[in-house]
Amino acid sequence: MKKLSNLACLVLGVSTLMACSTITTGTHQPVRIATAKVEGAQCDLTDNKDRRWHVYSTPETVEVRKGEGPLIVTCRKVGYKTAQISVDETFSGATLGNVILGGGIGIIVDAASGAAQRFPDDIMVWMEPESFPSAAAKQQWMAEKAAYDAAQEAKKKERYERDAGDNDNYN
Repeated sequence: MKKLSNLACLVLGVSTLMACSTITTGTHQPVRIATAKVEGAQCDLTDNKDRRWHVYSTPETVEVRKGEGPLIVTCRKVGYKTAQISVDETFSGATLGNVILGGGIGIIVDAASGAAQRFPDDIMVWMEPESFPSAAAKQQWMAEKAAYDAAQEAKKKERYERDAGDNDNYN
């Protein structure tokens, strides 16, 4: 009987660890939605399962469900063109604990629950004014947005290269 009890405790302990990300990071995540150079925009977020969240006035944080990305973020404000971006999920590093502690089953649990994915903590939406006070103001806005977009692409490339290097360590 004692052997059976010990075995039950072992199985329970291992199965708990096998869903590490589900426990440690959960299936929901707070994300902060902001609009560059604009406050007070209203934004709607929609995932692939057609779940919806609403931001009443940027900047604002909203809790979204992970695992059904990408998120489509649509922002509106009087005096600005409607802006829409798609935000992809990335792989959550906490899921790697499943390989070490629990093997493949934990990864499957995390992937199915959404815990294996993660959205950026901060999502920035650039809203273009319907009209600019001058050609110089429009040019400045365009240059600042282009610089922001280039910085985001550089970060994405850096993450990709880092993640590819991390994967080489596991192969």
